[in-house]
Amino acid sequence: MNTSSDWTGNPPPNETASIESDRPDHVTKTIEDVLKLESSTRTPAERTADGITVFTGSIFFVGLHIIWFALWIVFNTPWSGFTPFDPFPFTFLTMVVSLEAIFLSAFILMSEKRQGRLADRRARVDLQVNMIAEREITKLLEMVEDIHKHLGIRKALDLELGKMQKATDIDHLTKAAQRVEANNDGNSPPRSQEEREEK
Repeated sequence: MNTSSDWTGNPPPNETASIESDRPDHVTKTIEDVLKLESSTRTPAERTADGITVFTGSIFFVGLHIIWFALWIVFNTPWSGFTPFDPFPFTFLTMVVSLEAIFLSAFILMSEKRQGRLADRRARVDLQVNMIAEREITKLLEMVEDIHKHLGIRKALDLELGKMQKATDIDHLTKAAQRVEANNDGNSPPRSQEEREEK
């Protein structure tokens, strides 16, 4: 007798849960696609810069330098019993640390530049997705209105709904955002003709 399914022909609940858990959901797949896209656009130099930036931002890096500086000072102190190779004020250590700071700053700037480029790319993608979603919602509103007309359903006059059915003007939104920023800075730009008509 086959025990892999119940009397309805469906697999047992635990087997179904196992199959669903093995199948990646759309959220996981989307995250994996984004990570794959971001990692594939990195050059070897950017990967090196990101790795160094992550390492220098760890507590291990701080502890390593504490041990390094402590041993350097101990080995170059006369009372420790060792022959100093870089006596006080530790000129050679200062030069090494300065060179390290220069290179670390360059690697961190490279990593931040790439992060800024990724942020700009994500912002553009977000804007495109939002514009597509806005057009889809506008189309849905038009379809719902057509259904109302076809069924003969009367609705009250809604001016806001009429504005929502219009296509979004990016230039209008940009000027509105600039006006808000200018108002916050205390310098208000003149309104456009469309904004004066809406007012």
